[in-house]
Amino acid sequence: MFNIFYLKCRKSNWAMVFGGMLSCVPILVLAQPQQAIWTLESSIRHVVDIAPEIRGAQALVNAHQGAMKQAGAWPNPEIELRADDKMGKDDGSGGTDLTQFTLSQALPLSGRLGHQRAVAGAGLSAARAERQYQYIHLETQVARRYHALQLATDRRRLAEQRLQLADELQGIGRRREQAGELSKLERLRLELIRESAQQIFNKKDGEYNEALSQFRTYLSLTSETIPQLMPFKPVGPVPELSQLQADLPEHPILLAAKHRLDAARSGVDLVRAERLPDSTLSLFRERDILNERRQSVTGIGIAISIPLWDRKAGRLSESRAQVVQLQAELQKLQRDLGSQLQRRHLHLTLLVRQGEHYLARVFEPAQKVFDLTRKAYASGEVEILSLIDANNTYFDARERYLELLQEAWLGAAELRLAAGRTLVTTALMITERDTTTNE
Repeated sequence: MFNIFYLKCRKSNWAMVFGGMLSCVPILVLAQPQQAIWTLESSIRHVVDIAPEIRGAQALVNAHQGAMKQAGAWPNPEIELRADDKMGKDDGSGGTDLTQFTLSQALPLSGRLGHQRAVAGAGLSAARAERQYQYIHLETQVARRYHALQLATDRRRLAEQRLQLADELQGIGRRREQAGELSKLERLRLELIRESAQQIFNKKDGEYNEALSQFRTYLSLTSETIPQLMPFKPVGPVPELSQLQADLPEHPILLAAKHRLDAARSGVDLVRAERLPDSTLSLFRERDILNERRQSVTGIGIAISIPLWDRKAGRLSESRAQVVQLQAELQKLQRDLGSQLQRRHLHLTLLVRQGEHYLARVFEPAQKVFDLTRKAYASGEVEILSLIDANNTYFDARERYLELLQEAWLGAAELRLAAGRTLVTTALMITERDTTTNE
């Protein structure tokens, strides 16, 4: 199955990118209830178990299973009983007698039942494919909320680290001011850095609470639940486009369209078969006065409808037109999905490359410059303006890198949706034996 794997980072890079971010995790966790780590896969499994969309899709499959069973059923036989006083009047004995018993059975000899089963079977296959697509679509919705909370969490951690560093710089500034090495203007600038960091933290904290609320709501979690998520990692190797295109005919939404087309074609055959209605075979037994005594007569009969007025021509034209319509819809869907797959694959490939380039050419140099500038400022080698510039450049670069990671993970989820691939195969495994409602 299709998956996006994590890239293996060099230990130095991993520590450089995420070491500072993870360093503030204990501060956050100690103030909150301990919770299990939520991964994207565990979040998907949780939603699959509770989502109303899945129950609705399963109910539709159950309905088509019932239609499938009904499609092969023969018409029920009919029994007709007749009682009258005819024989009593003929022989003068009076009273009412059972004079006729008839057993009738419609004979679906035109092949109608086979065509009905074909229509119902194609409908069931379409419902199963639509259920599979609903699973994949649900994965995408979970991924959007999960990665939004991931980004909000990491931004909040970054803002907290920014605030901690601003407090540290304030301490350095106070010591230098007491030593007569810091002017009033420089001290005011340090105060501005600290207040700006506080405002940024307040904003990121609000965004985190909003993302947390959306995540809790979608996963039906209590307001006391504070999920701890995995930190962002780079998206792994992007699958080859040629392989995704080769597997595209197995996309659930395409399979559903193909099955609906099969059902429509079988519907044309069904209408043709219904042009000659079922014949009815009857077995009857009658009692009457024959040769001046009561006698029973047994016979057999067959009733055949003559299609003089209603030859189903209108329904046949309607069914053929529906086939043409579904063929056009399938072709349009194939075209759109193919285009969407190429676009999403290109978009994800560019995001992955951009993230790698940004990490090597912007983020890591910004971090080095910031570290060197902090040391130089602490020792009095550079002015405060250089420190402010290095501080802003570093944290802006770090936040942009987090955004690129989130965009890449969202792109990976959208690519899975376009390719019709699942991420959590165990939760999305569908067996042919479906649960049905009470029959």
